Formats: sequence, C-alpha cells, structure tokens
Amino acid sequence: MRGTAGTIAALMLMATCAGHADAGPLLFSGSSTVQKRILEPAQKTLEKKTGASVEVSGGGTIRGFKDLMTGDAAAAIASCPLDVAFRETGIPTEGTFQEHVILRDDIVAIVHPSNTVKSLTLAQLADIHGGKITNWKDVGGPDSRIVVVIPPASSGTRAVVRDELLKGAAFVDGAYVTVTDREAVDVVALSPIAVAMLSEGFAKGHTRQVKVVKAPPIRRPLSIITKDEPSPELKAAIRFLQSKEAKNLFK
Repeated sequence: MRGTAGTIAALMLMATCAGHADAGPLLFSGSSTVQKRILEPAQKTLEKKTGASVEVSGGGTIRGFKDLMTGDAAAAIASCPLDVAFRETGIPTEGTFQEHVILRDDIVAIVHPSNTVKSLTLAQLADIHGGKITNWKDVGGPDSRIVVVIPPASSGTRAVVRDELLKGAAFVDGAYVTVTDREAVDVVALSPIAVAMLSEGFAKGHTRQVKVVKAPPIRRPLSIITKDEPSPELKAAIRFLQSKEAKNLFK
C-alpha cells in the first residue's frame, strides 16, 4: 500500500510539474502588420485587463499559421483572410479553425517624398507590380525606372496584393523582396524610384519618410486565428482586442 501510495504521489507531482511547464505566456505568431499595429501597442493594457502574459512573434502570416498547426503558438495572427491562409499553406479546411477579425485594414502604395506622382489607379498599380509599366514617366512621374518592393513569400499582405491587385498573376521579375514592413519603408525612404504596398496605418506612421500615393485602397481583415476551442485566457484576450477600448490603442 505504501508503495502504491508513493507511486500515486509521484505521478501527481509529475503531473503538477508538467502543468507548470506547459503553463506560460500566450504566444501570438504570424503577421508583422498585426504585431506592430495591434498587439504591441495594446500588449501592456491587454495583460493588465486579462491577467495573461503575452508574447508576440512576427515572421509572416504563413509562418504563424504553421506554428498554430504544430502547437507552437496559441494563435496565429493574420493579415489575409482565412481562406487565403489555407491556400497559401496547403492546409485543408477541416472545420476547427476560427477567424476572429480585430480590425479592417487598407493596403496603400508608398513612394519616396520626391516622387512627383500624385495618384495612381488600381490598373496602373497592377501594371507596375506586374512589370507592364517600368518607368515613372508613364504614370506622371520622373523619367526613371521603377523598382517594385514586395513582402516575403510568408506575408499575408503579399498574398492579398497578388490576389486583389494582380488577380493571381506573378510579380515583376527582379522585385526587391523585404523581410518586414519596416524594411519596406526604409527602402522606399532611401530610393526615389521605389514603390511598395503596405498597411495604411503603418504607412501613416512614417509620413516624414515616405509619401502615400492617392489610390483606391485594397481592403483586408487583420485577424487572430484559433484552432479547436480557445483557452479561457485566449478568449479573454480576443474579446479585449475586439473592444472599443483596445481599438483606441491600435496604430
């Protein structure tokens, strides 16, 4: 009996220790747009309101979706619709994923402040990003070649621009591929011939460095993606991020 009791006690202790090992911060992985516009600005208030500890990892929507699938993240953060994420990752839709939209976002075009282009149509932006228009003079700008700056393959923004602007066609050969939105801003700020497309909220935070070109916006959701039934802590975090109070914190 003593041996049995000792074994049970040991198993209970192991289970308790394992529970403590598993217990940790809520990791949100994926879109750098959601990271910079939503989670990082709201993180301190989110933790205070919910009592949860939060960690945020960028690297792109597609990476976040894969981290969610492997259990390495509590939730994925996405800058493209859920169906686009499914397509980009090749993961089949099996009914256990939920898309929690936090914010509706516009993707806009940015250029160097010295660029004389005042406005562009979506057709012109499509021809620029697809390689049909290669000189700024053809759209009212200087007589200079165009360098197209695009997000990495893991980016939800890239997928949305390709779908909505290029209608699934390929980006121009030789496009400059960035790692983050911040890098896109830095490249355009240094290059009078570059153009990039990124979140309007992020672009407006850097108007001293780049110019937002007047053009019809491309709209998309910024979301948190969960799988199966979210934990109470994760549910509370999502509810807060969808609140009016949280939206006042977003950039």
